[in-house]
Amino acid sequence: KLVTAGIDAVSSPPPVHSWVSKARTRIGTRRGVFGAHSSNPAMSIIGAEDEFFESDLNDVGDDQCKYFGSIDQLKDHPAHLLTFIQHVILQFDPAPLLCYLHGALHKNLSAKETKKQFVEFHNNFLDKGAVSSPLHNSYHFYAVILDRNRPELLPEETQKRFVHDVQSLQTGEVAKQLDDFRQKRMMGMTPCEAELMDVENHYPTDRIPMEMKEKSVAENILDKMADPEGLVFAADGPGASPTSASPQLEEVEPRLLEFEQDPPNWRELAAPEAVSSLRKKEIKRQEVINELFATEHAHVRMLSVLQMIFAKPLERAALLTADELAAIFPNLDEIIDMHYNFYENLKKLRHEDGFIVKSIICAHTSCVLQFGGTEGEWFQKLTARSCSHQSWALEQIKSRQKKDPRFNSFIQEAESKPQCRRLQLKDIIPTEMQRLTKYPLLLENIAKNTEDFKEKERIQQSAECCRKILNHVNEEVKSMENLLTLKEYQRKLDTSGLKPSNELYTEYKNIDLTQKKMLFEGSLTWKVTKEKAIEVQCVLLGDMLVLLQKLDDKMVLKCQSKSSIAVEGKMMLSPIIKLDSVFLREVATDQKAFYVIFTWESGAQIYELVAQTVGERKVTFLPQFPCFLSLFHHFSVALFCLFRCVFDTFLTPFCCIFILVLVTILTLFFKKLLDLGKTKAGDNVLGSGGG
Repeated sequence: KLVTAGIDAVSSPPPVHSWVSKARTRIGTRRGVFGAHSSNPAMSIIGAEDEFFESDLNDVGDDQCKYFGSIDQLKDHPAHLLTFIQHVILQFDPAPLLCYLHGALHKNLSAKETKKQFVEFHNNFLDKGAVSSPLHNSYHFYAVILDRNRPELLPEETQKRFVHDVQSLQTGEVAKQLDDFRQKRMMGMTPCEAELMDVENHYPTDRIPMEMKEKSVAENILDKMADPEGLVFAADGPGASPTSASPQLEEVEPRLLEFEQDPPNWRELAAPEAVSSLRKKEIKRQEVINELFATEHAHVRMLSVLQMIFAKPLERAALLTADELAAIFPNLDEIIDMHYNFYENLKKLRHEDGFIVKSIICAHTSCVLQFGGTEGEWFQKLTARSCSHQSWALEQIKSRQKKDPRFNSFIQEAESKPQCRRLQLKDIIPTEMQRLTKYPLLLENIAKNTEDFKEKERIQQSAECCRKILNHVNEEVKSMENLLTLKEYQRKLDTSGLKPSNELYTEYKNIDLTQKKMLFEGSLTWKVTKEKAIEVQCVLLGDMLVLLQKLDDKMVLKCQSKSSIAVEGKMMLSPIIKLDSVFLREVATDQKAFYVIFTWESGAQIYELVAQTVGERKVTFLPQFPCFLSLFHHFSVALFCLFRCVFDTFLTPFCCIFILVLVTILTLFFKKLLDLGKTKAGDNVLGSGGG
């Protein structure tokens, strides 16, 4: 039942990978829980000259074949069933066995499921002639019916009876295959023997009952069957060389094959007496070091999947050019080499110390060397370029999948391979960024449980280097994301709305947003008048604030107008505000709003902008604007208040004149500072530097 629901057409016979990958979803347990051995050793073959050969062989055969007495008995043991299926695939035409198992599915299906499965059964085994058996009367009768009708239109009872009759025809062939399997197993010539022994020797407990154990081992066998290597098996037994090599396996670097199996825990490898003598704090330290090693192992494995399952096959299939591959998978080979070397150093250190690591600060494994100095700079450069391109890479892949059916099929097929462990390409690409965030935490935990002061200090130094690398990478990622956002705005930009102002249109009709540094972007409401409010996209650049209106698929720069008492007619409001003379004021009547006040040659203007929430105004928008400009405004207000206070107190013309002169001098002084700070306005817009 576990396998046959995923059978593809078997007329030729079928590729095993397709139905194995579908069968995977039928096993409802987590993969790798019990970890069956990856090796497949054969049983010792008993020589004819051995004493009591015949009786020993019979005893072994009775014990080994208790699960293989009949196909109905075998169906209740998924690990044994999959082993038998693999044997049949390697030795016989698998169509009769798969047909028999598929037919067994129909006995307990609902009416709707029966019709669906019947169509698959008919198309896979009968329509394409996969099952070749002598016809008898009932088979001929149903064949005539199927010639005249669509299979799904037959009555449910007729469908089930038809499937039962076809299934019965396969019984004899399946029995022969079972008999052959029993004989071959006694001679040690069947696959997955280690996995079967793992199941048969398991002692069931409440935590791990036999059924759970069988399903877990069956999942591991499925992994091997889905892998081309799992089906390369010599007819003369496990000791013989493979009959055919898999081209995919020939291309995999030998050093990467070890990463398919998770490394054992340090407690399993270290001497028990050495473990028992450790103090609680040292045990905690060893656990964190083991976590650093195990997670580095897992990371190298995922990078290798990215390289061997996606990047190199895409290059061989010529689905992407060399430049496109370099942009989507930047520095992948170099990054793998760096992480692999770090992993190998940790592995060597574990072996040298008997799996109880005394010090991770030594000549060939120092984390400081990995993350600090010249190597740290190189590591930072590689990871920054790789991580900063991941958003663009994901967009390119998504876009290409929509446009190119061949590319889309390749990605889907690659993602279905067992090496991906049910992860999609979009989940694998960000692994390098995710890994960088783990290093400071792991190293801090190691330092926390390290008693040697010198080593503790150097580990903390290494953790600090990791944080600096991570901060630099975050800045690069943000810069790249901002650049991509600006490119998207530039692509949609429409400056025709500036035409009402010849001056603005002349100055900004060819504006290139991508040449500027974006510090922030977000949605706001621009209250032009009490009656007129416009939803705009606020884009804060290094030297200007741009207010864009979304119109269909365009982002429009559009002038607004309002009545003015000071100016006859209408006053034109620009959607572009230069930051060299801007300061902010809160709106007393609306906690979500704030004023942007600035001066031009035509005079001062006040814009009222409203955020979505109060928190967004306080935390998101206000901190982004130049703080020293608003400080100048508040300082001027403070001087004016001082002047009023002195005037009200002393009421002397001399004091008034003195204060006015003082205010004038200080105002000119701060205006001079303001002019000097124009060139640095962009750097001061974002206090935190990140946006």
